[in-house]
Amino acid sequence: MTIYREGLRVKARLDWSEPAPVASPDPRLEHGLSLITAPLRRRWLECTVEFGLSDYYVHAQLPEGGELIISPPQEPSTEHPPGRPDGWTVEYRAANSFVAEVIYDSGPDGPHARRGGSIPDLLAVINEHLDHAGAPRSPEQERVLWQRTAHMLLQQAGFIPGEIHGHEQHYRLLSTLDPAEEQRAVIRVLDRLDEVYVPTSYDDSLMRPHESAWTDEPGLGDRLDELAETIAAATHPREVLASVDEVISPNDGAIRRVVELLDTTATSWESLGQPAAQAIRLRDAAEDLQLQLVKLLALSTDMAGSAADRPGAPRASAAQPASTPRTRAALASSPTAAQHNAASNAPKPPDGRTQPPAPPAPPANTVRRR
Repeated sequence: MTIYREGLRVKARLDWSEPAPVASPDPRLEHGLSLITAPLRRRWLECTVEFGLSDYYVHAQLPEGGELIISPPQEPSTEHPPGRPDGWTVEYRAANSFVAEVIYDSGPDGPHARRGGSIPDLLAVINEHLDHAGAPRSPEQERVLWQRTAHMLLQQAGFIPGEIHGHEQHYRLLSTLDPAEEQRAVIRVLDRLDEVYVPTSYDDSLMRPHESAWTDEPGLGDRLDELAETIAAATHPREVLASVDEVISPNDGAIRRVVELLDTTATSWESLGQPAAQAIRLRDAAEDLQLQLVKLLALSTDMAGSAADRPGAPRASAAQPASTPRTRAALASSPTAAQHNAASNAPKPPDGRTQPPAPPAPPANTVRRR
């Protein structure tokens, strides 16, 4: 886990890369038992393959001094491919003891006979026993545990999950936090990760008071207030339209960004296990707002034409196109509006009546309510 500052944002990066493999002997020396020895070596157990009464078996040394004997049927022996018997026996012998306890027997007359020669079932029983015996986890088990723990602790500290790039999951703190709140969140998550032994690294500057431009950086609401003041003080229609363009631009206007924010919020809400019905309402609101944006762009085009018709101003062309590039850009950004536009341009029936437009379709990632 790496926590760092990027500009004014505090971010975190969780590395999901695969652990380095544990070296294993030549499979030819395992006599068909590598499907058992490899997972045990991943749990840092010392394993050897030895020959018993009539077949090869696995001997595994446990950390507390005990041992496991994992064997196919020996007496009577059975005919089977190497490492593929019809059943398995697992015996546990404690340290300094000559008494073996049978913890698994899937032979024909054993209590686990229905599992037969299944190696996954065999390993499940062995891993459960190793967990109780305090054997070290495999790198894969450690990685999954660290990832789940780190993900939970980051969210508890206020970090929001972001994009996944390759083997990395990215997070960020809310931009509305002040420097003191950011510092408390970082210290809280680092302390918790240290308690559960999750490897971490962080930027030292996060531990010092950060005097950023946070108090001077205008928020979205402040910026809209400034636009309103500019419009109120305008002396020419062009000034009004230029300020409004910052809100309704189909490429980077505020409304377009709010639509994207609502869609992102719906996706994140679902990924956090929250009610799907609420995510659907968010997407519905985003769709309605997108359609309102198309109407505003059409109104802006009319306003620009009216401004051009003022005395002394260049007159607009009498042949106004039915669709301006700005409106087409907004329509292209919305699957719903694109379908609506296609329907409105459909040919009319012979009697001259206009065909009703097709009902708007939801965006691709939207589930419509019935």
